[in-house]
Amino acid sequence: MTAAGRRGPGLRWWSLSGNLIDRRGAALAPPVLLAVALNVAAVAGLADVAGFHAVHASLIRIQWPWLCVVVAALALSAIGYYRAYRSIYAAEGGYELSRRQLTAIVAAGFSGFFSTGGMRPDGLVLENRGASRREAMVRVTTLTGMEQAILALYGCAAAIAWLCLSPAGVPADVTLPWAVIPLPAFAAAFWLASRYRARLAGRAGWRARLSVFLDAVLLIRTLFTRPVRHRSAIAGMALFWAGDALAVWAGLAAFGLVMNGAALIVGYCTGMVFTRRVAPLAGAGTLVLILPLTIWASGAPLATAITGVAAYRLLGVLSLPPALASLPVLRETTVRPR
Repeated sequence: MTAAGRRGPGLRWWSLSGNLIDRRGAALAPPVLLAVALNVAAVAGLADVAGFHAVHASLIRIQWPWLCVVVAALALSAIGYYRAYRSIYAAEGGYELSRRQLTAIVAAGFSGFFSTGGMRPDGLVLENRGASRREAMVRVTTLTGMEQAILALYGCAAAIAWLCLSPAGVPADVTLPWAVIPLPAFAAAFWLASRYRARLAGRAGWRARLSVFLDAVLLIRTLFTRPVRHRSAIAGMALFWAGDALAVWAGLAAFGLVMNGAALIVGYCTGMVFTRRVAPLAGAGTLVLILPLTIWASGAPLATAITGVAAYRLLGVLSLPPALASLPVLRETTVRPR
């Protein structure tokens, strides 16, 4: 009997293993409830640290129009994500997806909720379009790498601007790493990938996984060294992060804090290292816990950082219904032909 069989149907229903896109109806309830519980626990824990009185005082200062700006900024971010998806997967002789498929995987990918276990939904769609398992993994890794690369460039630029224009307020141990590390790290990664990729061709095990990673690094290098040809990929990912950062800024403004842009981006980039796509269940619990602390380290009052990020994450739940609506298309598309 398999391990799944020994657990029994009840425990299988609550398991988070496998691809969540295969679940239907009530079977989707456990991960949703778990995500809600993790976010509530993180907010409650931080509120206890900051003081419930201070958090309540921040809540009663809410200015509702700013929440409309949060929603608009998240919509702008989704548009950028759509452009980035389409361009990265089609770049350099890649794969063209139908608008229906692309809309479905962007809805699922933007929510980040269905990436727990197994191949990501977009990887399965690429396999259906003719990519091998390895090619699909390279493209999926490239998209994740581009997320981190553009985020690092934003953090680097904001840190340099802060150090040049406003040296007080944000600790140097937060700004200096962002100002110094990203560009040399990019150069080192590109050099190592071009030097060692050929040696790993055709290998198995961990060497095969490392080969996939190095191929993704080389594709990212191509995207950056041909910026005109791949402008949609770069601009789309830049718009994705700019819209998301604007949503956080507007969430803070809703509770009375109009934060310096450079300081916010330094704290935001530090907290977003574990993005919705990287962290399980769209970063449930982790982002609500980490992001207020990094924004607080950049100069925001902790209570305001908690309420602002909580509002941003709460309104981010609006991305879940489109993601759920995309599941039938994903299931249909990711069934492999016999």
